[in-house]
Amino acid sequence: MITSTASALWTDNAPCAGIADYVPDESLLRGSKEKLLDSCAPLMQKCADACPYVKECFERVRPRENFDGVCAGRLWINGRLVAKADSAPDVPKLPSLAGVCGEVTGRRRHEELSEPLCGKCRDSQMRASSRQAGRANIRKRPERADQLAAA
Repeated sequence: MITSTASALWTDNAPCAGIADYVPDESLLRGSKEKLLDSCAPLMQKCADACPYVKECFERVRPRENFDGVCAGRLWINGRLVAKADSAPDVPKLPSLAGVCGEVTGRRRHEELSEPLCGKCRDSQMRASSRQAGRANIRKRPERADQLAAA
């Protein structure tokens, strides 16, 4: 169910507007997975087949760790994809809400949002870890004169 804080015309016209069934109650979430899927399968299918706003809904809801329910023809529990309707359309990868990607602030924001690191932030993390290691990972062969003097 879309509960809008800011009015948007499509949220009022969505087939799930005002229907609480799209968010399963606690008894279903704590019960067996089969019972949950049986209960939510028709909702996922209806969402995938009848809703013209699937992509807009996905972009607005942005399922995260605090989201349980049906969105974009998929069932999400704690922001993780659990099941998908057969006819669910592909949804675009959401732009990150992280800070500046490729910098420390971006990496921290990815971690706060429980997102995987993007390519820029992964590269930045690898460079930072190699800088932390410093000279410890580079071993130089002692000079021949030093070896003779030690002997």
